[in-house]
Amino acid sequence: MSEIKAIVFDLGRVLVDVDITRGIFGLFGHSTTNSKEAAVAQMMREPIYTEYNAGKLTPERFYAAMKKKFSLEINFVEFARQWCDVFAPMDGMYELVKNLHGRVRIGLLSDTDPLHWKYICEQFAIVTLIDRPTLSFETGFRKPAREAYLSAVRNVGVAASQCLYIDDLMENVLGAMDTGLEAIQFKGVNALRQEMRIRGIITS
Repeated sequence: MSEIKAIVFDLGRVLVDVDITRGIFGLFGHSTTNSKEAAVAQMMREPIYTEYNAGKLTPERFYAAMKKKFSLEINFVEFARQWCDVFAPMDGMYELVKNLHGRVRIGLLSDTDPLHWKYICEQFAIVTLIDRPTLSFETGFRKPAREAYLSAVRNVGVAASQCLYIDDLMENVLGAMDTGLEAIQFKGVNALRQEMRIRGIITS
């Protein structure tokens, strides 16, 4: 096991939580959690969404495409508000990242978009602890593309083998491993703390 000199975090459902009962997600799926999860997952695979995340559509063009596809009867301002009103603090993560700050380099690798990123920067202090975030709408690469991870590695400035990547989705964890990073699946802050104790990154 290489000495870990940088930790790269995913954003949604790792640094900040995502509540699909709120905001724009209320317009998709049915009332049960499982069907809504499936509906949201399907929406996130739509070419409109993936192109937007990759920086190929402006927020205004994305709104127009979504409005047409899903027959949304809201203006752009209301769409942007609802689109962003899905995030919540992830209990314990700010404290953990703050504890890590100064011990290792802190990176971020997120499939995200300009509206979400602007909102998160305004609402969540945890992102101030990240020096050089790697964002799909800026790089044009989405996970689990190899170049997405390599972009994050370049941003933290250490070897891939010295990076530990944290993501809630196993597909993305495996993508990081295939690129030469160490990686673990996020299963809550307590489990993550324990993993970091085992690796000697933190002591408490």
